Amino acid sequence: MDELTFERIEGYLQGTLTPAEREQFEADMREDETLREEVTLQRQLISSIETESVRQLLENIHQENFSEEQGKEEEEETPVVPMQPRRRLPYMAVAASVALLILAGWWFFMQQSSSPESLYAAYFTPAAGLPTTLGYSENTDFAEGMVSYKMEEYAEAVQWWQPLLQADPTNDTLNYYLGVASLANEQAPEAIDYLSRVTETGSSTYNADAQWYLALAYLQNNEVEPAKALLTELSQREGAYREQSRELLEEL
Repeated sequence: MDELTFERIEGYLQGTLTPAEREQFEADMREDETLREEVTLQRQLISSIETESVRQLLENIHQENFSEEQGKEEEEETPVVPMQPRRRLPYMAVAASVALLILAGWWFFMQQSSSPESLYAAYFTPAAGLPTTLGYSENTDFAEGMVSYKMEEYAEAVQWWQPLLQADPTNDTLNYYLGVASLANEQAPEAIDYLSRVTETGSSTYNADAQWYLALAYLQNNEVEPAKALLTELSQREGAYREQSRELLEEL
């Protein structure tokens, strides 16, 4: 792959191309299967690097906190609390009470676990952000929004990106990340609006990702049928969301 092609792919994935450049690049992808595959590969590499970096950071923080807490526990002496005498209930009454609580808990769990909102919560994980270290000298607002997104400050990320979308309303990168950020911020209607713009084109490299998050947005908004339609399509197509879509469909 030559340097010019790499720079075009980088600009496309980072959202730094002009509308005309992006339109031309997407036209080239539709005609060039090798280019489409390279774009997909680069996005997967970026996501893998981002995910591993965050995982390592969280592990380090967890280890530091664990070490501090362990040190405090060794320094503090555990107080001994004397047991207070209690009146014993008859065995059968206790057993009946426990059985009733278990039954009530099971019923509540079954009701909650099958609701669309709870399924959304079980399956939703925010999409990996794009790198913010390279290629953003001309678009600092997008980079600032991505930093907020990675810090899980989703409302702030939306504030950075919305003015950019007003200037370039068909930008699939902006629509995609605005959709995921809105979904993470529990704003399902807004997420549906942004993500629908991406899926309607059919040619975006974010298409499958946008379909998955759009299905979750419908579930968060308690709209089961459109969610099922998207999940059915994903489950019948080779890709990263095939198995997840099948599992989720079985639970709906």
